[in-house]
Amino acid sequence: MIKAIIFDLDGTLYRGKTVILGAVEKVAELRKAGKKVFFLTNAATKSRTDVAAKLSGMGFDARKEEVVCGAYLLARYIAQNHRGKKVFVVGERGIFDEFMEAGVATTAGEDADVVAVGLDRTFTYDKLCRAHINLRKGALFLASNNDHVYPTEQGDLPGAGSIVAAIEFASGKKPHIIGKPNPYALELLMKENRLKCDEVLMVGDRPDIDIAFAKNCGIKSALVLTGTTKKEEMEKKGKDGRKPDYVLASVADLKI
Repeated sequence: MIKAIIFDLDGTLYRGKTVILGAVEKVAELRKAGKKVFFLTNAATKSRTDVAAKLSGMGFDARKEEVVCGAYLLARYIAQNHRGKKVFVVGERGIFDEFMEAGVATTAGEDADVVAVGLDRTFTYDKLCRAHINLRKGALFLASNNDHVYPTEQGDLPGAGSIVAAIEFASGKKPHIIGKPNPYALELLMKENRLKCDEVLMVGDRPDIDIAFAKNCGIKSALVLTGTTKKEEMEKKGKDGRKPDYVLASVADLKI
């Protein structure tokens, strides 16, 4: 019996600033039926508080405790595994907010123990150089995700993966990806909410990220066709072990 549903955000519940038709009603319906609802995004530009505020503004009535975002995952992972280490951040305010809350120290210089990377829409050559120098000196390379694009109303735009790739290419070091498809997010949710794998369903729009995450976690998955994946791509995508348990035109078609 499914007791909890984890929703990807962009491409699943909304595209950019536009809510997917029927998504708000479906989430409310699941809550009314007694299901736990969580919101999981690899995006690290916003903190959990900001993501919850955005979702609530769209009508989803989300709480901070229900949100897991890339910035939060980086903060939790570093706080748990590298407490006391200094971090050089390539990213936006969301990472700094979550690091402050988790007690993770940051540095703008070349003395970092960890380089943490997310989407950074003010990425510059100077940031690339400082990340490169820190990594060359032996810093650990962490990234919220390596998503190559993310969906918007104007079409797909370059994701954090484009920035991660630039730093990886320059330094020759491969990053440890903390967000989906790494199962770390589910480990946190299960521990904090006393859930079991057979009680959880992942709903997302990316076979290579959302469905791969579900497979890595051993949970059920549903892929929606409102994001980056189209119906004609599913046969090809399914051959690499990322075939979802369910394929839906929209999250509004979800039945549990």
